[in-house]
Amino acid sequence: MSKLAANFVRTAPAGKHSDGGGLYLLITGRDARGKAKGSWIFRYTYLKQRYEMGLGSVQTLSLAQARSERDRWRDQMTDRRSPVNPIEEKRRLEAEAAGARKAQTLNDIAPIAFERLKPSLKDDGKAGRWYSPLELYVLPALGAMPVEKIHQRDIEQALAPIWHTKSATATKAIQRLSAVLKHAAAMGLDVDLNAIPNARQLLGDQRHKVRHHPALPWQDIPAFFQSLDDRNTVQRALKLYILVGGGPRLKPLRTARFEQFDDQVWELDGELMKGRQGKADAFRIPVTSDMQRLLEISREQSPCEYVFPTSKPRRGQLSPISDQAIENVMRRSEGVLGWREPYRPHGIRSTFRSWVSEVDPSLYAVAETALAHHVGGIVERTYARNDFLEQRRELLERWAEHLRSSDN
Repeated sequence: MSKLAANFVRTAPAGKHSDGGGLYLLITGRDARGKAKGSWIFRYTYLKQRYEMGLGSVQTLSLAQARSERDRWRDQMTDRRSPVNPIEEKRRLEAEAAGARKAQTLNDIAPIAFERLKPSLKDDGKAGRWYSPLELYVLPALGAMPVEKIHQRDIEQALAPIWHTKSATATKAIQRLSAVLKHAAAMGLDVDLNAIPNARQLLGDQRHKVRHHPALPWQDIPAFFQSLDDRNTVQRALKLYILVGGGPRLKPLRTARFEQFDDQVWELDGELMKGRQGKADAFRIPVTSDMQRLLEISREQSPCEYVFPTSKPRRGQLSPISDQAIENVMRRSEGVLGWREPYRPHGIRSTFRSWVSEVDPSLYAVAETALAHHVGGIVERTYARNDFLEQRRELLERWAEHLRSSDN
């Protein structure tokens, strides 16, 4: 049945050449390099009507591949169970493919990109609410647009209302959008990755000034510390947070489990610490006598593994107290203690650091380590691996003495 030879395709003159079985080679000329230009055609009869269907270019399909395509379509046409007209079926499949491409909007791609990124995000993106800036400020404006059509002007218009008024959120939003567009590009979609830097240029520099958390003056913290009730779970948690100078931040503290405390040391997995994700080294916190006393109260009161559990079970289980519960303790203290500013738990870190600078500036490295900060450059840290555990214990004991004092 086959009439053509493979080498004939390379040298065939212009015109239509039959290979048999309805397959034809249509040569239309030569390109600049002398290669044949043309296409493969499948001629067939379906329900007594003749058709010609293009199978592909001679430059992309070999003779063997063209024969295979012809056989595939002929088999579908003669299938006794569900015969189809090849040219109509081909159009249907092309229409479906085109529809699938049209469906790739930002609303389609963003959830897919988020799912793929989750393993690399802290708490699968829940802790920092990775998806929220996209959901609140990008998807309402651009979600229905095909990702291949998103232009820098579209991004500029979507983020301009918050670019200066909510700078931190706007920055997160454009970073998240950049990650989604990069994922779309990896999927093979023709997106404009330059749209993000171009949109930044159009939006301009942000005028927003960073506002740091107000820090309770170190002279005033003893009165606040002593006002907290040891028997109240949330207030006891805040007391422990103050005693460690805010070093581990709130989440590692409120989710603390008894098994983490051993031999006068509180050992935290590096994954729990900000800036230490992906690192195996644990962060050790010395447990002072005041901390030990609070832990003993927790052991007496807690009915579960958590040092600071909620009072009411959720879905039949006790869970750790929330950040908001701890923050509310400080909110309620504003009026009672006559604070000049709305002090919050994160500011305790600055309070502790200011106190250290006042009492002994030479303890810079010890104080920074207590706050879980990196000290020195990467090369310096490679060789200086001391975590100053005992020096930090002495420092935190002195800090506890200050918190118990009454002459401030």
